[in-house]
Amino acid sequence: SEFFTSDERLGLIKEDLENEGLSNITKVHSFEGLLMDYAKSIGASVIIRGLRAVSDFEYEFQMTGMNARLEPSIETVFLMSSENQHFISSKLVKEVFKFNGDISSFVSANVLNKMKNKLSK
Repeated sequence: SEFFTSDERLGLIKEDLENEGLSNITKVHSFEGLLMDYAKSIGASVIIRGLRAVSDFEYEFQMTGMNARLEPSIETVFLMSSENQHFISSKLVKEVFKFNGDISSFVSANVLNKMKNKLSK
């Protein structure tokens, strides 16, 4: 389940980009519907997808095949996570947080503060 709404996640991303001095990233979007429809509507030519583990690969491989059929002009590129982050998922981070575990190495200080504030309400 979602901890933050789509609008809240967009706000957090924008705040973190600003906090990190990444002002050259000027647009952060969310969308509903098919990724290929959205990608085409904004003129994208490449989709970058992250892979954490071999278990992600089968699903991502199937999705990439379907996306290629839907929009062959848009290429998908996979990036592997670093070896010290490959086991992490948002579900696990939320579970550790729920039981008062330390998630500070997995989320920004901004996100952690917003999670604590949301939980205290």
